[in-house]
Parts: sequence; structure tokens; C-alpha cells
Amino acid sequence: MSNLDKLVAEILQQAQKEANRMLTKAKTENSEFSEKENKKIQKEVDAINDKAQEEAQALKERMISNANLKSRDMILQAKEELADDILEKVLERLKNIDAKKYLKFVENILKNLNLSKNAEVMVSKDMKLALGDKILDYKISDKTVESGCSIKDGNLIYNNEFSNLIEFNREELEREILNKIFE
Repeated sequence: MSNLDKLVAEILQQAQKEANRMLTKAKTENSEFSEKENKKIQKEVDAINDKAQEEAQALKERMISNANLKSRDMILQAKEELADDILEKVLERLKNIDAKKYLKFVENILKNLNLSKNAEVMVSKDMKLALGDKILDYKISDKTVESGCSIKDGNLIYNNEFSNLIEFNREELEREILNKIFE
């Protein structure tokens, strides 16, 4: 072989070695790059999974909270309806109170007010017939009320009708009723 052939073979051999070295280096760099990218991708996937789990947990907690609120509202509504039913029955019983208890109720009201002698007492239609024209020296008015009584003293009217007394004290009565039932 000639010197030229040897030189060409040597150059080719060195070029082959350099190509192999460059190929090995490129493969190593490619592998490192792929590994880094895979790690980045995995981090992003993990972050997305974590966020999805957090959102799922938050959604679950909101759904449970909403269900608890709805349940509480349903219980409160049922209790309110129960208290309303009881108060309606109380009002019906008060409307049908016997004359002796009714008279005592009206007398207690009259004793607790500072009335002029010209005051008039409005009673229910049925009780007007039972009581007559006067009660504790106060005139019984020709006007009647549905239940309970009202007292007119000049321009003032003291409304003690049973329905108004129940409405005025409704919150306290409901609380008392529910406390007794659900103790």
C-alpha cells in the first residue's frame, strides 16, 4: 500500500473514531435530555394529578356541606311546621275557652292597665252574651273581636286578641315548644 493509501486509511480511521465518539456523545446527550424532559413531564403530570385530587376533595367537601345544609334546612322547616301546627291548635283552643277562664283572662288584662273609667272592653261575640254589659266596672263594647279582647281607652286601643298575642310572642313560643319537644 502506498503512503497515500495509508494516509487516507488513517484519516478514514480517525474520522470513523471521531464519528463514533460524536455518535456516542450525541446518544449520551440525547439520553440525558430525554431523561430531563421525562422528569419535567412527570413533574407536570404529578402537579396536575395533585391539583385534580385537591379539586376533587374540595368538590366532595362542598357537596357534603351542601347536603348537610339542605338536611339542616329540612329539619328546621319540619320543626317550624310542627311549631306552627301546635300554635294553630293553641289558638283554636283559646278561641273555645270556657267563660270562667275567659273572664279571668280579661280581668287580669284590665287589672294590669291604667285605664280611665270611660274605657270600653271589646270581647268575642260568644262571651259578650255570657258576660253581659260590664266587667270590673268597665263597659263592654258593642263591637266584638274574634278572640281574646281589646280595650279602647280614648284614642288608645290595647289589642289582646289571642291571634295577635300569639304572633307577637311567636319566636319565644316556638322556641319554648321546640325545647319541650326536642329536649
